[in-house]
Amino acid sequence: MTIAGSIVFNPDKRRTSRVPFRRNVKISTRDAIQGRFTAQNLSLGGIFVKGPTDLPVGQDCRIELHETGRRFSTIYHVYGKIAHQDKNGVGIQFTNMEDYCFTYLQTMVLYASEDPIETAEHFMEKFAESNASTC
Repeated sequence: MTIAGSIVFNPDKRRTSRVPFRRNVKISTRDAIQGRFTAQNLSLGGIFVKGPTDLPVGQDCRIELHETGRRFSTIYHVYGKIAHQDKNGVGIQFTNMEDYCFTYLQTMVLYASEDPIETAEHFMEKFAESNASTC
């Protein structure tokens, strides 16, 4: 299954909560692994990873996140597109992911948010808008 809706594909940049998110990630393109990087922050619409890359804006990519817990480890694969670059790293907009990946990322954003209730309300507003448009 894949996630659909404006919250993932067309986030309202002015209202998307961005939270600290320090994880090691692997970025690859269709052609090759581009390298291992450190994620700096996360929103429901994308992720910013630290470090220089040769990936041009608009390039499709796959992000591999490893989450290691006490009892299990999970690998999440998220598809994205390079949205912007600067001297510190690249911002990647999410374009596709499995439902369980979205649930994990949503939980990370809510958990790290300064105001999780407002963040959840914003998510629900966007969710309702996207579902209403597909009915």
